[in-house]
Amino acid sequence: MAGTPVEVHRTGEHTFTASNGRGGEVAIGGDGAPDSFTPGELLLAAIAGCSAVTSENLLVRRAGQDADIVVHADRDKTAEDPNKFSEVRVRFDVDLGAVEGVDRAKLLDAVERAIERYCTVSRSVAEGTPITLELPR
Repeated sequence: MAGTPVEVHRTGEHTFTASNGRGGEVAIGGDGAPDSFTPGELLLAAIAGCSAVTSENLLVRRAGQDADIVVHADRDKTAEDPNKFSEVRVRFDVDLGAVEGVDRAKLLDAVERAIERYCTVSRSVAEGTPITLELPR
């Protein structure tokens, strides 16, 4: 498998741990599992996290090195299929009080363009990336 592989191991009933080759781990569980994320929450975290990482340099350059950047992600589910998101909303909280007028508009346009061009997760979700499933036979 090329790229950045992630492995998910079962750790108990309805609980799993995802890990990467750099030592990162995150707990995954069903709704209500303590100290874990559901797979849907992980998707939201990936979208918000990718948006944050992609825009960080632009925002920090204007808002300051110690800028508190918080990115929220939420979703709606389709009425016909509760196992599918109908929309994902991403919202930034960052103090841009020192950036006014035309400069602020230019910054926000640059952030939006950067996310649209370089945020791998958002682009993949929005464009509908095919998934290949391999099961033991």
